[in-house]
Amino acid sequence: MKIQTRRGFRTARNATVAAAAVAGLVLGSAGAASAEVNDQNRIVSDGHEVIVTQEDTFINGVPPIGGSPLSREWFHNGRGLAHIVGPESADFEATTFQFGYQVAWAASLDGAIGFSWTTPSLDTDIKATRPAVYTPVEIPKRDENDNLIPALDDKGKPVLDDKGNPVYETETFYQDSGESGDLKVSEVTNKVGSILPQATAAVELTPAPGIAELVVAEGQFDGDFKEVQIANVHGAATGVIGPVSVRPFVRAITDNGDNVTTYGQVWTL
Repeated sequence: MKIQTRRGFRTARNATVAAAAVAGLVLGSAGAASAEVNDQNRIVSDGHEVIVTQEDTFINGVPPIGGSPLSREWFHNGRGLAHIVGPESADFEATTFQFGYQVAWAASLDGAIGFSWTTPSLDTDIKATRPAVYTPVEIPKRDENDNLIPALDDKGKPVLDDKGNPVYETETFYQDSGESGDLKVSEVTNKVGSILPQATAAVELTPAPGIAELVVAEGQFDGDFKEVQIANVHGAATGVIGPVSVRPFVRAITDNGDNVTTYGQVWTL
């Protein structure tokens, strides 16, 4: 599942979107001019319109891989969006975006319904080394004729030690101690790594008919736009008698607790 975030739509664009019809909203979202709006809902929060939309939704029922008559299997593709429209929409923070399903079943024999998907993981390569440790050593300083250079005081007179011997100038030489210093990071590189392992969400079924809601993806975003691309989210039901119904939804919850949900059509499998 790929999650994309846009921030900083300008006020003029927000006013245009606020006055636009559904088709205009589609053209303004992620540049998908041919996207099909399946369902949409909106509320007003602190003087701003919060709009949630599902586009290009398609749930494809397939024969269960195990061949059991008590199993159902399907894949979901589509897109979920959240728009915040208003003069200060770009300054919104910590809006929660949720994508999930309502599921219903007629009867069950110790059954369960689950969803699984894959998402890229961020790998970080860190290059670090332990530098050599050098210790200072004082050595006598010599002139161009390889003679020791006597140390002189402020008056230009030779400096003598406590025993009356002349003191010579020295210079500092750093030699390798053969030890290693503290580990130092020299380079950090972030890259998209393996898409495994899978993430999952599941619910156990009651023997009698029932309805349950599962939030499959949830996260916070700042700004006025959020888009979640749903690609081959895998769903499966086991131990069911009769059909299974699936209804996808998208929800936005603002930082002040206002929330709006749009429910899609029911897909019977």
